[in-house]
Amino acid sequence: MNQPPNLLQEPTPEPEDWSEELTAVEMELQRLNWDRSKEGQYLQRAFGHSSRSRLVRYGDLVAYLKALRILEPPLEPTAAALPLLRPALLKTSDELLGQLAWGAEEGRAFLVEHFSQTSRQQLSDAQLQEFNQSLQQLLLNAPSPQTA
Repeated sequence: MNQPPNLLQEPTPEPEDWSEELTAVEMELQRLNWDRSKEGQYLQRAFGHSSRSRLVRYGDLVAYLKALRILEPPLEPTAAALPLLRPALLKTSDELLGQLAWGAEEGRAFLVEHFSQTSRQQLSDAQLQEFNQSLQQLLLNAPSPQTA
């Protein structure tokens, strides 16, 4: 039986065992030839602390791993691209929604129309980034107060 495409799905639960991801981080650090000191420099820039043990959210660990995978050696941690973090994406969308003077109703209508979702929490990080870019484009295209 086919299900309608717009059914709300539960977010994927965090796994209890993160050992696979932690092992993958170790492999990426070896590939980059980064020791603990270099890793600490990168973590400080990206997460505000210099120890991997302080990555207590699974999403942060996954973002860290994804960021490491796209880096190409030789690369110093002070020049490496930083991962996009979901809380930062949500904060940006809050700011953009505020600049548009949109309430929850307008934001939800935009999400339904453009992403077939009723909440930003249902968006992937890539979709959330696209949502923010769409809001920025709306702001750029909005008439200025002098011309309105």
